[in-house]
Amino acid sequence: MEDARTAAASVSPLPAVGEAVRLHELHRSLSRLGWRLALLSLSLLLLAVAGGYAAQAMNLLPPGSALWLALCSAAMLLLFGLLCLLLRLTIGREVLAALCAAEAGLRHADAESRRRACLVELTARLQQAQSPAELARQLLSGLAHSLSIQQGLCCYWDEASQSLQAAARYGADGADAAQVLVRQPELAPLLLEVARSRRAITLTQPGARYLRISSGLGDAEPAELLIHPIEHRGRLFGLLELASLQPLGDAAGLLIQEIVPVFAMCLDILQRAERSETLLEQTRMAEAMRQTAPQAGGGAA
Repeated sequence: MEDARTAAASVSPLPAVGEAVRLHELHRSLSRLGWRLALLSLSLLLLAVAGGYAAQAMNLLPPGSALWLALCSAAMLLLFGLLCLLLRLTIGREVLAALCAAEAGLRHADAESRRRACLVELTARLQQAQSPAELARQLLSGLAHSLSIQQGLCCYWDEASQSLQAAARYGADGADAAQVLVRQPELAPLLLEVARSRRAITLTQPGARYLRISSGLGDAEPAELLIHPIEHRGRLFGLLELASLQPLGDAAGLLIQEIVPVFAMCLDILQRAERSETLLEQTRMAEAMRQTAPQAGGGAA
């Protein structure tokens, strides 16, 4: 769990930010250079025309040669301007492509940083749980806070009975988590199918057949329904069902994939602690019964 925090802290978008800023400055510099070259070309043309007419007025050039000089100067400057424009367009296109790539990298780094921050926050939430039920509630509330989730359900897998037990809900209609499956009978077979196959499924526009997202303002059909198995090291711990009014996206799926092993490890620790506490309590009760048995026998004698 500490590794997740370390990995999250190591992600920084600063290099991408610096690269994007440098490319923006380069693009602005090329734009300013283009305008300066255009003004320089116009100034040289005017200077050549003025010099030609001045030389002709001073009888330094034959009559009519000033016009030819102006035309030649204009042609040369036009060619020079076209070459500069072509160079600017070529370099500018490369700079724009690099700028787009840098901005895409910046967006990716920002999304990665936010995802890592959400992972650290969720890990801290899970570490504070004191029971499996509280752990499930912390997971659903944390995912709802980090993602655009309007409804969620967390179920634990009972290996002995090969069945799912609802542990916690978020935003679902029902007094408790168990009533969610009762009020949504079409959802239970789908959850059981995912549990047995251990493969996550995503349903786009599933319709009201499986569930409807309810709130104080009414209810609506979800845009996306995600059912993800909670599995770690070959053992199935449960299922996670999430419904949203808009597509969750790849970043949300990656966050869920990363938090599921953390959740499974926390759940395994809590379940082991509960089993140890149960065994300890049974041992205490057996010891108390052994101590009271001789006393009861002595009293009867």
